[in-house]
Amino acid sequence: VLENHDLKDSIKPQKVEFRSLNFNSTLHWQPGRAREARDTVYFVQYKVYGQSTWQNKDDCWGIQNHVCDLTNETSDIQEPYYGRVKAMSAGVYSNWSLSCRFTPWQES
Repeated sequence: VLENHDLKDSIKPQKVEFRSLNFNSTLHWQPGRAREARDTVYFVQYKVYGQSTWQNKDDCWGIQNHVCDLTNETSDIQEPYYGRVKAMSAGVYSNWSLSCRFTPWQES
C-alpha cells in the first residue's frame, strides 16, 4: 500500500502543456506514475501571466479526462497564459503541475 506522501507524488500530472489549433486552445497532461489509480480525478486552473490569482476552470474541476478546453479563457491572443493541473486519488491531492507560458498568437 502506498503511503500518502508516495501517492501524492505518484499521481502528480506530468507533461502539462497547451496545444493550439486555429486559436482553439486546450491544456493536455499525462497521468502520474501511479497509472493504476483508476479513481484519479483532475483539477484545472489558469491565469494570465503577471496576475497573482489563479482561476478555477469549472468544466475541468474533478474530471477524469487528460485534456481541458481553455479556448474561451485564452481569447485574448496577445496575452501569455499559464495552466496548471493537480490530481486527487483516494482523498489525497497532488501538488500542482504547471504548464510553460503560452501565448495563443505565437502557437496557433
